[in-house]
Amino acid sequence: MDAQTRLCHSPDATFQIVAGEAILIHLQTGYYYSLNDVGTRFWELLDGQRSVADCATVIAGEYNAPGTVILSDLLELATDLHTEGLAAV
Repeated sequence: MDAQTRLCHSPDATFQIVAGEAILIHLQTGYYYSLNDVGTRFWELLDGQRSVADCATVIAGEYNAPGTVILSDLLELATDLHTEGLAAV
């Protein structure tokens, strides 16, 4: 997983936004996951067109945060989402 990776939602995942946070459910395992507000925004941006770096730029601008910190956090989250089968390349 690197900054140029483009992810989209896995067909094995469904989600609902509840009180501003995404609740993700893996349809095959039944496991569920929750994302904080930044993670939820990242999830909303995962369309298979934007790279992780593109998403980091958008989020850094929205939260007035350092892009390098956001990118690092998103790369970790992207890896976790992919490993858990919630996001696909």
